[in-house]
Amino acid sequence: MKSETRAWIIFVLLLIFWRTLPVSPFNYFAGMIRDWFDLVAGQPFLPPVWQVLISFLMISLLLTALLLVGRTRSRLYLAGICALAEMAHHLVVCIKTNQIYAVSPAIAIGLALALLFLIIKAKSPGLWLSDAFVLALPAWLIHDSVLPPLFRLLGLDKGSVADWFLFTDSPMIAIMDDRLGLPTIVWSIIPLALAALPMIFFTRKRMKG
Repeated sequence: MKSETRAWIIFVLLLIFWRTLPVSPFNYFAGMIRDWFDLVAGQPFLPPVWQVLISFLMISLLLTALLLVGRTRSRLYLAGICALAEMAHHLVVCIKTNQIYAVSPAIAIGLALALLFLIIKAKSPGLWLSDAFVLALPAWLIHDSVLPPLFRLLGLDKGSVADWFLFTDSPMIAIMDDRLGLPTIVWSIIPLALAALPMIFFTRKRMKG
């Protein structure tokens, strides 16, 4: 399977099942990256709007970098590196709060699978798992900052569809509402572009599988 086909299939699956347990390791990974970038962008001298825009931009740049790594010999190690970083971060959180979370077993399983695929040199499963971690970044951008205002515009923010997606009460894009007199749905074009453009231009020319 071509790398771009694999990427778009994984991306759509992540979007649809974003709040389900099987996708929780990738959901958690994207949230971890967002939190890290929030620490960088959340400087008191920056207006909140700029903090949000800088966070969006950094996520898009990291997505681009990881997709480009997917064109190198290091592509098979991506899943292991992402899963290991996620596990280390989660362990720190668990130690600080002195508790285990519902997502903890899923994160551990994700790391175990990544390491297993490396050990047995399972190329195709490793590529799919790597893409799931990488494409969690654009999936988070779309889910957090594009779908909420879009569903609100379409009148789908309440009911079974909204319940399935379980949108957060305070998406980052909400800070942009009415800035420069523009509604949130217009500002959501920015995270949409930052998510879509790297996928359009850089998911190709990677390893098939």
